[in-house]
Amino acid sequence: MTSAFFEDAVAGTRAGEKLRSCLQCGTCTASCPVARFRELSPREVVRLVLTGGQEEALSRDVLYYCSACYACSVRCPMGIQLTDLVNVLRDVAVERGDGPLDEQLELVKSVENYDNPWLLPRAQRDRWSKKARPKIVPKQSAEVLFYPGCTAAFMPAMQKVALATVAVLEAAGVDFGIMGKDEICCGSTAMRVGMKDVFERQAVRNAEKLNALGVKTIVTACSGCYGVMKLEYPRVAPLEPEVLHVSELLASLIAEGKLVPGRVERKVTYHDPCHLARHGGVVDAPREVLRAIPGIELVEMARTGMDARCCGGGGGMRTGHPSEAVEIAAERQAEAVETGAEIMVTCCPFCEANMSDALNSSGGLPLVDLVELLAESLAGA
Repeated sequence: MTSAFFEDAVAGTRAGEKLRSCLQCGTCTASCPVARFRELSPREVVRLVLTGGQEEALSRDVLYYCSACYACSVRCPMGIQLTDLVNVLRDVAVERGDGPLDEQLELVKSVENYDNPWLLPRAQRDRWSKKARPKIVPKQSAEVLFYPGCTAAFMPAMQKVALATVAVLEAAGVDFGIMGKDEICCGSTAMRVGMKDVFERQAVRNAEKLNALGVKTIVTACSGCYGVMKLEYPRVAPLEPEVLHVSELLASLIAEGKLVPGRVERKVTYHDPCHLARHGGVVDAPREVLRAIPGIELVEMARTGMDARCCGGGGGMRTGHPSEAVEIAAERQAEAVETGAEIMVTCCPFCEANMSDALNSSGGLPLVDLVELLAESLAGA
């Protein structure tokens, strides 16, 4: 017999579909990168939800120690979606006034007030594009929309990714444009910390804007934007255009001969972002791009693809528990160093930022985005 809390709050959700089949085997806890930092393990959270111990499960000291890495969901032998369960529990905590953490709430309020989580004015969103001057849709028609996302648009350290993406798409002859100042946050920040109402409002607004553009495809270089728009929007605000991660498009363009990379002599290792690999299912495309660049030697870490170690930067961890997030990133950095690679390549601004912090604090490999490396190869072709 399950608890009234489970029946009322969880049973009818995606997270509740298989929760009663939990074996209490502990695979989720063994897979969790943050279990050692909190009082309860994922396995115990499931037990508490099923048996009526929700007050303990909803504790801030438990609930906001989750990096949304999806490792527990992918590895559960019963197919239980534990990351979805955390999302549901965070929604409940927010409804009760017990969440999110103060640092996370500031970011969500910024999304509501400025359409980005960085407390920056909307008018600054397109400043990065002044150097590249791509088309602005819908003022100019295009088949593809490049959606850089808030981090690449606003953060100086990540604007290089947006510029590199423009350069590569132009080199391939892709008919694309950007939304400029009209682009808004995808809402991922709000969804991950339990601000369900804010996320749904943002998703509906964004979907309406995107559907009205007349584009066939939306391409983003941000793993978080990709996972949310492709997999979470359909239940709230379906998108008419196809959503692709830039690595998927680039792999296709290379296969079609529309992009011919030049030689880059470098030994690299690739870090799979959780929201691109385990959440989005994109594992092969980034590696296809890397292997297509002459001179690149790809050496894999011990854990790759669906089994890759989380960097600790997602799910609100980097905002709410920054020291623990960097400690997790340092472990991934150590794994990267073991490969003998010169640099680490990834496809996620949060992975890059978090592991760069670990590099600065405890050592490791410098990071570069996949699109930047491809742009470098094209420039030397």
